[in-house]
Amino acid sequence: MIMPLSTETKSTQIASKLEELILNKTYVAGEPLPSQQELALQFSASSRSVREAFKHLEAKGLVQISQGKRAVVKSNNLDQFVESLSASLISNHTSDKKLLLDLMQVRTTVEVSATRELSRSGQRNLLVRAIDHLTTKMEQLLPRLQAGDQEALLQWNSLDFEFHKTLIDSNENVILTAIYENLSPLLYASMEQITNTFVELEKSTREHRYMVEALENGQTDLAVALTLVHLSAIRGKLESKMT
Repeated sequence: MIMPLSTETKSTQIASKLEELILNKTYVAGEPLPSQQELALQFSASSRSVREAFKHLEAKGLVQISQGKRAVVKSNNLDQFVESLSASLISNHTSDKKLLLDLMQVRTTVEVSATRELSRSGQRNLLVRAIDHLTTKMEQLLPRLQAGDQEALLQWNSLDFEFHKTLIDSNENVILTAIYENLSPLLYASMEQITNTFVELEKSTREHRYMVEALENGQTDLAVALTLVHLSAIRGKLESKMT
């Protein structure tokens, strides 16, 4: 069966399809891929395109290529590739401020995308229940926060982290999400230095509740808008701290 291909280069299309099959464990680590000849026939492509596709996959740490042998699946995830890419991003940035603001933009992109796609997710109800539960716990901490309880503040920050992590983890862009997760400790370490008043914590808790209600009611555009407003406020505080 010849697989239909798009307008991308043949090697890129083949690499993308094989990557998908490796990541969903159709081919597991240690298992050989079909031969170059078989793949060339399957994709109606040249052997050269297949070889180039293998090089793409090898660069991502997904396959191992040995001369005269079939390519073998090396890993069923992109962890090594993402860690290497994340390290490169850090080492190539001369400005910590720029790196953090760029990372905040990645967070916004991932979280807004996840919020938009959540309405179509098969796990929508489960995910909404999860963030609803986290928001309820945040609301229950408000009296203690108003009294200046530092332990309550630590708990609130942890719940806030889990709320946004739940949204981010629901995003279907595996690579973008993985890059964010590898770099996020830098962002959160910086954000921990931001001081929030009780009024700001109360406002942020309300924003979380509004997001939950919008998602519960299927108001996707409203949920996206609320997410953007909330994250824009965080970015603003981050920028102010770094000036």
